[in-house]
Amino acid sequence: MDFARGTSPNRLITDPFQPGPNVAGMRPILFIVAAVAVLLGWTLLRAPTSTRTAPPVAEATVPTVSDDQSPRDSGSTAAAPVAQEQKQPPTNFMALLVKGEIPALTLDQLKNYLEVSHRNAESLLAAFRATGQKALLDEALTNYPNDPRVAYTAWYRTPVEPGNSSGLQARRQAVDRLKQVAPDNALANYLSAANYFKSGQPEQAVQEMLAGAAKPNYDDYVQDDIQRMEEAYLAAGYPEFAAKAAADSGALLPHLSELKQAGLSLVELANSYQQAGDSASAQAAFQMCLDLGQRLNDPNSLTLIQALVGNAIQRKGLEAMSAVAPDTDTAQGFQAQLKALEQQRAGIKETVASLQIDTWLQTAPPEDVSAYFDRMRIFGEQQALQWLANRR
Repeated sequence: MDFARGTSPNRLITDPFQPGPNVAGMRPILFIVAAVAVLLGWTLLRAPTSTRTAPPVAEATVPTVSDDQSPRDSGSTAAAPVAQEQKQPPTNFMALLVKGEIPALTLDQLKNYLEVSHRNAESLLAAFRATGQKALLDEALTNYPNDPRVAYTAWYRTPVEPGNSSGLQARRQAVDRLKQVAPDNALANYLSAANYFKSGQPEQAVQEMLAGAAKPNYDDYVQDDIQRMEEAYLAAGYPEFAAKAAADSGALLPHLSELKQAGLSLVELANSYQQAGDSASAQAAFQMCLDLGQRLNDPNSLTLIQALVGNAIQRKGLEAMSAVAPDTDTAQGFQAQLKALEQQRAGIKETVASLQIDTWLQTAPPEDVSAYFDRMRIFGEQQALQWLANRR
């Protein structure tokens, strides 16, 4: 289960662990609205191949790719500027993005982009995401099998249905490959732990959680994905503000639902230890849950939704710990931590509601929209929201 935007920021907040509707696939995210979705409940994303496409945009004559355009990842190779005519988005472009209608691109639009990039890993992944053509991912897997971003994409594109053992095994192979090519990335261990929990192998899951917690590096590849998609939209002829907005709005966060489920599984495991009289093992499992939540609940995280998922994992762990606390003082300590997390969550809700981001995005000057997304990528969404609040 992954994340999508909510229907109305004015709805009452529900628990982020409340199950959402069972919708197949994954849906692109508008980050700030997706944060509201976490506040409202868990929902699913749908695959980019089924994304609704914005109406065709009109053409102008101003080139859109600047000479200094380069990817954020210092290890990647920038695509050379592609001569394209600027496409002026329709007047309701931002309204479409707010509703989750990300404009799809075609292989014809990206032909020159792929050629000048020499069909490197970055351009193949961007073209795959923008068009949904699986052959592009297959090409990336064949030509760049040791690229962590390729391995990560292969992991979340490996289909798996609840109760499908063959699907879990395919995901196991994919996540093992990610661990192999990204040995320093804690995310690979956390995803592996989630897979082991689903496969009924809690001991192996615990070992993976411990291995992930010991690694200082955590990379979910979202920053790279956004940068690649911006370059693809620029190469297709979109102006800068539209390329930035579409790239950020269409970013996918499939890993967060896996980490959320891993946090729940740790709470369940701790409760089973507690019932068996093994308090030491229970406390260890509870602590792993809190550590995972704290790692995600980072004020500098790229997206609000990540911080909210971390907040929710922490609260689930503390609620369970409070219920089995050995004495009143210990229980009150857990309750104090819970209160602080609830206040953080309420503060985010208040900020999101007061700024009315969905309305602002549809009315703000293009340069302000570009500046907002730039600040979000550099400083994180919470800092970008504060910047916007100070301006208004």
